[in-house]
Amino acid sequence: MRITSLLVALSASLSGCTSSSPVESSTEILVRQENKVLFLQSLRAVERQRLRNFIASASRGRPDAVHLFISGPPWLGAEIASQVMEMGVDAYNIRLFEQHHRSAARIEAIVYDSLPPDCPPFSGPLANDSSFDRTLGCSTRRNLAVMVNDPLDLIDNNAVRPSLGDRAAIPVAKYRTFETGKTSSVEHGK
Repeated sequence: MRITSLLVALSASLSGCTSSSPVESSTEILVRQENKVLFLQSLRAVERQRLRNFIASASRGRPDAVHLFISGPPWLGAEIASQVMEMGVDAYNIRLFEQHHRSAARIEAIVYDSLPPDCPPFSGPLANDSSFDRTLGCSTRRNLAVMVNDPLDLIDNNAVRPSLGDRAAIPVAKYRTFETGKTSSVEHGK
């Protein structure tokens, strides 16, 4: 009995030395892609209504965030592109692929959805000194995931073309040469 009580007391005192810090979840923004496909033979009234319902369900009320890949006969693809632009889909989100051998058009709607990370709370036991910084960074990523217009921009932003930075270097070059871009009246001898 005495050994059992010693073992219980020893295990209780040692359990206070171990850290029971919570396992941290991922603080990365996850971007999920959702694809939907529609096939159309023509664009008569019935097919036009099917297209309208398809865009409405795929976009979930955000037609500006839908990316469309339309493949099929050129005349049908152009007509479909015209219709979906009238529905609010941006022209730069529509890709046309001409396939002369097909009689039907295949419309693939892709919508990206961002899942904000689970952030640790501000209050509570801190495992180490950098916990507060990690929480602030996570909250910034969480706000970004919630506010971004098109989550595809978090993966790859094609709206802004990469450059060599020549335009950004112009103000630095002017500063170094003390050039203001305007000529003064002293330089012209007035």
